[in-house]
Amino acid sequence: MYTCKVHLNFLTSIRKLKKLQKYFYSNHNHFVNPILSFGEDFVAAKEKNLPIVALESTIITHGMPYPDNLSTALEVEDIIRQKGAFPATIAVLNGSIKVGVNKKEIEILAKSDVKNLIKVSRREFPYAVSKGLSGGTTVSGTMLIANKVGISIMATGGIGGVHRQVESSMDISADLKEMGQTPVTVVCSGVKAILDIPKTLEYLESQGVPVATLGPSDKFPAFYSRETFDGIQSPMRLSDAAEASRLILAQRKLALETGILLAVPIPQAFALDPQEIEQAIQEALKVANCKNISGKNVTPFLLAELVKLTAGRSLQSNIALIKNNAEVAAEIALHLNKLQSLDDEYIVKKSTEALKTVKKSPVVIGGSTLDTILRIKESEIKMNGSTYRGESHQSYGGVGRNLAVGLMNLGISDTKLLSVIGNDEYGQAVIDSLGNAASTIRTLSDMGTARYTAIVDTNGNCCFGIGEMDAFFKIDKQYLQSHEDTLKQSSLIVMDGNAPLDAMAYVINVSIQHRIPIWYETTDLPKVLKIFQNGAAWQKTLKFVSPNINELLLIAKYFSISVPSEESDVDIDTIKSISEKLIEWIPVVIATMGPKGVLVTRNSSGDEPFLNKDNTVIENDKVHSRLYSPVSVNKDIANVSGCGDCLAAGIIAGILRGWKESNSILLGLHAAKQSLISHQTVPHTLKLLPVDEEYYSRKNHTSAISAYA
Repeated sequence: MYTCKVHLNFLTSIRKLKKLQKYFYSNHNHFVNPILSFGEDFVAAKEKNLPIVALESTIITHGMPYPDNLSTALEVEDIIRQKGAFPATIAVLNGSIKVGVNKKEIEILAKSDVKNLIKVSRREFPYAVSKGLSGGTTVSGTMLIANKVGISIMATGGIGGVHRQVESSMDISADLKEMGQTPVTVVCSGVKAILDIPKTLEYLESQGVPVATLGPSDKFPAFYSRETFDGIQSPMRLSDAAEASRLILAQRKLALETGILLAVPIPQAFALDPQEIEQAIQEALKVANCKNISGKNVTPFLLAELVKLTAGRSLQSNIALIKNNAEVAAEIALHLNKLQSLDDEYIVKKSTEALKTVKKSPVVIGGSTLDTILRIKESEIKMNGSTYRGESHQSYGGVGRNLAVGLMNLGISDTKLLSVIGNDEYGQAVIDSLGNAASTIRTLSDMGTARYTAIVDTNGNCCFGIGEMDAFFKIDKQYLQSHEDTLKQSSLIVMDGNAPLDAMAYVINVSIQHRIPIWYETTDLPKVLKIFQNGAAWQKTLKFVSPNINELLLIAKYFSISVPSEESDVDIDTIKSISEKLIEWIPVVIATMGPKGVLVTRNSSGDEPFLNKDNTVIENDKVHSRLYSPVSVNKDIANVSGCGDCLAAGIIAGILRGWKESNSILLGLHAAKQSLISHQTVPHTLKLLPVDEEYYSRKNHTSAISAYA
């Protein structure tokens, strides 16, 4: 749900860090050292989920002379610690990438001859590792490793960028490309002043990298100066560290895989005049050209030359801005860590609430088919071989499959479907429509996917159907036994009438043993009574039944309940009377009556949920019936074949969330409406229905609900 959690907490556990380290070592054991290693302080900070700031190491190896490089590196780490965060300087030591180098290792790098050290960006890592070399990681190299070990913020002096006279040199720092593809925030004083700042900002824009100045000014800083000599505007401005942390979190939630550049102007006391530094840069560039300095050697040469030309002031400015950037980065890391903790608490809270409302996933047992709806466009037909105008539409159906997809579309994502399909194009399409619910489906090579063809009249009413359903015989006991654990762990078993009798008997026994209620979807007239033909065991576990009028009458006859001899005599009062007598055997009867609505009959007088917290049916009063009027349909009816299944899926989704009766029924009615106006049996628009109970509580004020005493 929250993409930021994936990025900000990536590899936060020590177990995962060790697993990553083990991978780099065990899969490359011809190297003397592990490719990746961690400092003790870094591991301790990760273990406690504390804020960490990554630090690059080319400042130590190539950016400053000794002993300024050593003292600056150690002071920067101390500043971060004093703020309450933890520094993690990244470097390459004898072919091993180290996250969190210690004081002794920093000192070794600082004192080493620069000729024996390399600058390591993404490109140089394989070479440095394979040759067992040591070196300092650039901004791009530091970002790469920081992201791999779950550090989301780094501090540096300034980033590399587009070099001056790029038209002839084509010299563009790898930092810019890395910022376009690695989600780490870089806190710096902008782009190194020796570079082409306007072109660098243009390049970052093309990479989709957010660039913001942090502080009161809307000008983009120029490293040694608080702004460029020509006053370039910053693309964005952020007031403080708290605002910066919110920007980082928002970017993570949007799953934008780019870095962020936060430019912090150098403290005023150490800032150099923009005109003065620009003149010095021009002089340094002339010297570089005369000496044919090029490539990655340009930046360290120019920085060293500027120290000479400014009588050491540029070095002091460089040291001051690096320290300031480290302090700001630590503040941002602290704010971000707090925001992330609050976010994690929110996620845990919501997850806990979801577990309370949908304790376990439902299991649906039933048919999956390819449905063809053939609609006749003429009012009268004769069975004489004539050709009539019509239209046909194909979709994927089957009561079991429809219920499973409907539940998933309505947010019950852990739904499982036990069904059988053929190893053919229709079967594959059914699997594609089911997502996670398809993991328990049985695929057979010697049998085709079931097919159903419905003939409907001009009003969309089904005249009759033709079924090719041999695959349903394979929803057998043996197959269901292979998924016994799935059944045992379910909160509700929803079963249509397609499984063989012995398979139904097995499911009934499992549900009795584990106290799992069964919802029986009557499917069609020939299959209505199947569940009752399994002895008396069904009475212990069958809790919900949802017949249409004809199916209800057939069930009533089975239980010797009197029914009218003429269909025209069946009215709502008759259906109410029959349903209330059926309560003796089935606790909840939900009679679907097409345009007349839905009649709910149960032993409860109030608008209560259907299930207690222990997953038993609520029965606390004498029998009551309530009639819910259908939701008005303002469009032409396109298809009626999935209406009942979507209605049931909506009601079940409400039941599993612990909603009140009225809200569960209303969700079902809205789902049925979406099915009626779509050519798909279970339309994608179900995903757009609110699954917030408060929404349907408000709807109840305008919905017609008639209560029968």
